[in-house]
Amino acid sequence: MYQLKTKQSSFETHPTGGGQWLGLHLLSSVDGKSVSVVSGHKPPDPFFASGSFLMFPWVNRLEPNPWAREPFYPSTHWLTDGNGIPLHGLYHNLPRHLVKEELSDHESYAEFEMEIPSVWKGTFLSKIHVKECYQLFPSELKIIYRLVNDSDTEFPFALGIHPYFRWNEDESIDDLFLFGSGFHKVKLGDYLLPERIQKEDLVLNSEESLVGKNLDDLYAAADGQNSYIGLFSMNKKEKLIIRGGEFYQVYTPQDRRSIAIEPMTGTGNFLHFPGGNPKTITPKTEKRIEFSIRLDHF
Repeated sequence: MYQLKTKQSSFETHPTGGGQWLGLHLLSSVDGKSVSVVSGHKPPDPFFASGSFLMFPWVNRLEPNPWAREPFYPSTHWLTDGNGIPLHGLYHNLPRHLVKEELSDHESYAEFEMEIPSVWKGTFLSKIHVKECYQLFPSELKIIYRLVNDSDTEFPFALGIHPYFRWNEDESIDDLFLFGSGFHKVKLGDYLLPERIQKEDLVLNSEESLVGKNLDDLYAAADGQNSYIGLFSMNKKEKLIIRGGEFYQVYTPQDRRSIAIEPMTGTGNFLHFPGGNPKTITPKTEKRIEFSIRLDHF
């Protein structure tokens, strides 16, 4: 386990265990107490059922998938859903190692480098270098990905994170409200691949109770930038805000103890869906992707 701390907040991750998140405690500006806002991964939970993991070089599903060949497939890094469609990219369970650390009472920083499998050496993907960086403040965690394209070819990708949120350990998500900056729902087909952005309706632009809601929905930001999705508890005078995505997948597990809010740069099937929003890294350049989780007062 690795722990990043300030005087009033803490973040725990498991670098050699795929970078899984084990906990995030942020400072409440309302009562000065620590609030646990992430449902950390705990064995024997399945890897994808709690904590958080990286989705890259694609998010959610991709079909057909250009990486569906050796040395990427078949491998221990290849995951499919019940319909055989590839899920969540190839980086979710890669080990990381710490390359930089700066600690203080008010702001701390850690930077990890991905360790790619030896069988990938010499492939196009081995020339894309990924660093996973965390910047922790008393009431906020920033998650930064620095991607360097060392190849001579443009590299298209989609990137997202898959955190499970909660409000301390004792509250069900039925005690929470969901709100956002305004989104268009993305219609998903039978195989949960995107079919159409429903631009005629604006959703998640005001608060809605999560009581009894079973969600596995994809949202496209109405303005494309400065978007956010948030949670708040009626028992508190504060809110949790997740930023950085142009798309967000929201999923409620059956046990009602957490809610996954996944900020992403693009949709599933980003190479084939017209609204998929692929990002590109030109040769010999670096691309920076940033997400944030902040606890704030009303």
